Amino acid sequence: MSRGRLKLTLPLAPQVFERSADIRTATVADRQPLAELLIAAYAGTVDDGGETSEEALAEIDRTLADAYGPFLAPCSFVVERDGTLLAPSLITRWQEAPLVAFVMVAPHAQRQGLAEQTLRCSMAALWEQGETTLTLFVTDGNTPAQRLYARMGFRPADDE
Repeated sequence: MSRGRLKLTLPLAPQVFERSADIRTATVADRQPLAELLIAAYAGTVDDGGETSEEALAEIDRTLADAYGPFLAPCSFVVERDGTLLAPSLITRWQEAPLVAFVMVAPHAQRQGLAEQTLRCSMAALWEQGETTLTLFVTDGNTPAQRLYARMGFRPADDE
């Protein structure tokens, strides 16, 4: 059964937070670990589309290669600990505005605030570049993500 996706937006503002030392800018070299994380993070959730490793890698490659709008590398971050990627916030430019293409967390690292940390880093970088809004889509029924986004101030987009 296919679920609907909700479009949410957030007005950007200066971010006040402590950036963890294990957060760094995402790079194209992260493509394979990002694909592996996509499969692990989505497994058994409403976002699990049964992707194979090859399909997940192709999806990450499309994102990094500007298929969904230009990849905004300076505004995209990952949490990496002991050589393992735990959470990314990958940002593209879609319809002339920044879009969260992916945010996900490794199952064993969930509920530690990692998604919020990477998103806040992205929001700060976008604000510094003069951006005023951030958009994302979330699967209806992805309750943990919907709660996080609401807590961060994301609201349903006006154009729906």
